[in-house]
This record gives sequence, structure tokens and C-alpha cells, in this order.
Amino acid sequence: MQLLKNQLIGFLLLLPLFSYSQVLDFIDIHLTVLERVGNTTHALPNAVLNISDEGKVTTDSKGTHTYTYALRNKVNPEISISLISEEHKMLKPLDGSIMVDPTREKMYIEFLVINTEEESPAFKKRISELERKVSSLKNKNELTKQQLNKMYETLLDTVFYYEGVKTTLEAEVLSVKGLNEEQKQLIEEQQTKIRDLEAKVDQLTEEITVALEQKYLRQNEYFKDISANLREYLRTAKDIRDHLPNIKTYYNSTDGFKGLDRDLNLYNKVYGEIDDKHLAFLEGVGHYWKNDLISKELEDLFDLIIKGIHLNQIFPVVNNILDQLRKQKPVKAQKTADEAYDDLVLNINDLEKKVNHVLINLRNN
Repeated sequence: MQLLKNQLIGFLLLLPLFSYSQVLDFIDIHLTVLERVGNTTHALPNAVLNISDEGKVTTDSKGTHTYTYALRNKVNPEISISLISEEHKMLKPLDGSIMVDPTREKMYIEFLVINTEEESPAFKKRISELERKVSSLKNKNELTKQQLNKMYETLLDTVFYYEGVKTTLEAEVLSVKGLNEEQKQLIEEQQTKIRDLEAKVDQLTEEITVALEQKYLRQNEYFKDISANLREYLRTAKDIRDHLPNIKTYYNSTDGFKGLDRDLNLYNKVYGEIDDKHLAFLEGVGHYWKNDLISKELEDLFDLIIKGIHLNQIFPVVNNILDQLRKQKPVKAQKTADEAYDDLVLNINDLEKKVNHVLINLRNN
């Protein structure tokens, strides 16, 4: 790990590094309402929805509705959508809540509903139990809305799968006619399978809930640590940048040097944390997110910080400046600072955009 120190380091002036992914002002929202019937789904035409910031709308004949959502610099932008229907119930997404990704131009969102009058009491009871389970986790306030929604969808898909298996078994029982001893035995076996299946679903949903809760809690721990380290590095890098135009004046100012020395020490400490922890951060994101694109984006971000801004800009520039000041050459030190300043402004601005983009992706996935 190379930290800033009072020795001559060759000066390397970089061109602006990398392009950035822009956070947008508007995003096109494409909604589709699907109705689950048995083991299949189909579009629900003319569904009436109430959308936050939009009001009451009706889907077209294909069950779709598209509109433009204005982000307006919202923090954690969210859309709330409810289904206005006496016979249908919305299953997904949980509570009709959608977190908007401000880095995307378009979002395609599917809403899954059921006709409550056509579903069995046992199925509706199981759905209610899932909702209570997730609501209990929500009240603990340890998981994000995205995590709760993902957990609920996973549990719901599990129920759907085994509900299909159960339906098949029940159909086989009903198809048996003119009972002989062999057929009675078959029915008993199928009914035993159905009871075992019910118990298996109960056990499996509990196991999935516990496993996902632990996974998401670990995600939150990593996110908090990664976010804190990246934002602290940004802050200290900006402090170093903001000292560059004033190097010459510091030469005859004790207070100026004290401020620079304080910020250099803090920068060294924060950079040291990044350098020490970044491989563990990458390992944690790889394990708990299992998203190659996000892992690569975070890896590129750490490369930009360590190999780009630190080793190729801040480290050589500051040490060159300190060396010139030690030789009592404040004019040359200021020239070095001035030559580096504009590029460092561009690269730190670019870094800030990339940090925001990575943190949005980590939180939304």
C-alpha cells in the first residue's frame, strides 16, 4: 500500500478517466397486469389501477399501461400501485410497491393477480400466511423493501410450484372410477402424497425464509460498509483536490499547512481502509449478490480508485508538491498543483457518478 509521504515521485498527468453512467431525470414505466389461472397466466385487460403521482388508469386490451415517471432528484424513488377490483387480489409485487432504478431509461414491471372467487380456501390461506410472514419481517425493519419483495416472490413461486403438483395429484384421485382394491390403494397413496406435500411446503417455506433473511442481513452489512468506505474516500479525495489551488499561499501560512497535513493524514487512513478491504468487499458481493455485472462494476470502481486516481494522480502529485515545498520552491509546487487540478476535478466527478451508480445497483439487486 503506497501512502503520501515527503519524497519525490514522478509526476504523471492523466486524461479524464472512463465514461460514466448518467442518472436520468425521467424513466418510462411499462406496466403489465397478468392474471394467474391454474398453472398459467394471461393478460388482464381493462384492469383499473391507482398509481402514485399518476392517479387512476385503465390497462389496454393487452393488460398494459405505459407512462413517463419524473424522478425530480428523488432519493430512493418509489411507485405505489393498487388494483381497484372487488374480485381480484394483487399478489406480486408485494404491497404494489416498486423501487425505481434511476439509472435505467425503461422499466418493465409485471403485476400478478388472482381471482379470489376461483381459488381454493387452502390456497388463499397459504397466501395469507406468506403475507403475514413477510409482514412480520417488515416490522423488524432490518430488510429493505426490495429484499422483502424478492423474498416474498421466491416464497410465492415455491407455493405456486407445489400447488401445481398438488392439483395434478388431486386430479389423478378424482379420475379413478369403479373402485377395486388396487384403485383404493392407489387413492390412499395419492392422498398420502398430498398430505406429505403440504408438510413439505410448510417446511420449505420456513427454510427459505430463514435462509433469505440471513442472506439479506449479510447483504445489508456489506452494503453499509462498502457505502461508508466509498463515500468517505470521495470526501477525503475532494478535500485534497480543494487544497491544490492554495499551495503557494500555504508556504507562508502555518494554518494552511496544518489543514493540508490534517487532510493528508485522514486521506491516508481512508485510502488504507479501501486498499485493505476491497478484496473482501468483492468476495462478499460475489457471494451474497451472485451478480456478475455488479461484481465487475465494483471491481472496476476499485481499480479506478486504487490504480487510477490514487496511484496515478493524488499519490504522485501530492508527493511532488511536498518535495518542491521541502526544497523551498513554492512557485514550482503551485505549478504542479495547477497542472493536476483540472484533471483531478474531472476524475473525482466521474468517480462520484460511478460510486452512486454502484450503490444504486447494490441496493436495487
